Amino acid sequence: MKIQITTMIFILLTVVAFGQFNDYDRGFQNGYKEGYCYNDFGCIAPIPPITPIPQIGESNDSYQDGYNRGFKRGLEDKRASKSKSGGYQSGNKTNSQQQYQSTYVSPNYDLLIKTLEMKQARYERNEQIKKEKAIGLMNQVKSYYNSLNTYPTKINNGWHKVISMNNYDFCEERKVYVTDNKVTKYVIDDWLSKSISYSPNINKAKSMVQLKNDDGTNGDMVELYFLEDINNPNSYVSPPVGSGKASFWTSWKRSASMKLYFDGMYVGKFKSYFENGTPVCGQKGTLTVTYKPGTYSYKVISEGSWSTKTWTGTVTIRAGGCSLQGLKK
Repeated sequence: MKIQITTMIFILLTVVAFGQFNDYDRGFQNGYKEGYCYNDFGCIAPIPPITPIPQIGESNDSYQDGYNRGFKRGLEDKRASKSKSGGYQSGNKTNSQQQYQSTYVSPNYDLLIKTLEMKQARYERNEQIKKEKAIGLMNQVKSYYNSLNTYPTKINNGWHKVISMNNYDFCEERKVYVTDNKVTKYVIDDWLSKSISYSPNINKAKSMVQLKNDDGTNGDMVELYFLEDINNPNSYVSPPVGSGKASFWTSWKRSASMKLYFDGMYVGKFKSYFENGTPVCGQKGTLTVTYKPGTYSYKVISEGSWSTKTWTGTVTIRAGGCSLQGLKK
């Protein structure tokens, strides 16, 4: 009886543990399926393996890092599966199956894996260069700040430009909003607003904030330097431009095979289609992207045993608006 209870507790804890997926987990799971079925029409991907621990240079919060690793793992497992089975075996097949088999060209998995490894190596080199530049800039900012003798007693209410750093590998400009000498808003790249869980009083034109992750948990703690306000206590910047949305929809019944890429980034697959009429922008069943204002390219690919179909074009995102883009057969 005790053994049964212990086993049940272990199973429940295992289920809970694996139910808490982060961005790296989701990326790995999706990447594995895509890699396993890459260029293999009619392929049904197996259940992905347990997500491995991120390697050095990978982030536990990066969907793309997980996707890249999962894609490579999927390719490797597919190659191993092909090797064990000896490829496609002959048997009693219909004419259409035989014709499909005769025209099918198996991907060069060794070449694909080598290409992914080269891309990963190039990515890691670029990340190392980026980190070294951030460390250099952090040292410059701190050296300049420590060389000063006077600082403003407080920062005026309004939008201000700051240097934000994590004292490890990140140092960039950000816009923040100050209320009663505290940072109450934090904006990345002039459009993406991040929630704040902790923000003390600004002291000597310097403060820190703890940001929230998208899932509501506490994220990074970053230091903020109000360098422009030290030189000019009445310094302000224009408010952030904000974000807008682009909403994609389709009337094609095979929507589940359609993958959306926006500005080179993988967004996801369509889960439904609109047979009659046009949906409202952002309506359930569409794929909606929230991004900074501008005109961007998109690409939608549908792969199946029937053929490969592609949609391409551009869509314009306006601050506070939502652009609707239809994809019809």
